[in-house]
Amino acid sequence: MGGFEGGDEGGFWDEDAIDVLIAKQNAPKPKSHQQTKLIMETRNSIYSIKEDPTLSIVPHECETFTIEGCDEIPLESNTIYKTYKALMALTCDSDIEDFFTEHKVLLTHYTPTTSSTNFLFLTKELCNLILSDSELQSIKEAAL
Repeated sequence: MGGFEGGDEGGFWDEDAIDVLIAKQNAPKPKSHQQTKLIMETRNSIYSIKEDPTLSIVPHECETFTIEGCDEIPLESNTIYKTYKALMALTCDSDIEDFFTEHKVLLTHYTPTTSSTNFLFLTKELCNLILSDSELQSIKEAAL
């Protein structure tokens, strides 16, 4: 047992307990969906999620919001489109609308929940949106 100088002023520490505390602090944390930190990657003006490059936002002149790569899914059923509509309804931000007349969403693989989450993350970062966790959650819920 180790202790503090000065007797009973601070008590004694069990040296093994310190090792256990340090091991607990350094142990890998379980991954939860909310703890995942997405990292945006930019190459040649193409924006994508570094860990999941199945969704990118690329420069392209568009008349309206455009998604390419999942033509078999009707636009109104697409969770990315629903996320865009929920984001526009919440923010009423014409800058977002303008951004998506100069960019399109390009998919190499569509997974409804993951694709809409990645789209929301990229749009938030690219358009410098300040949204609370509850606002982000309400957008996600509206898209599903």
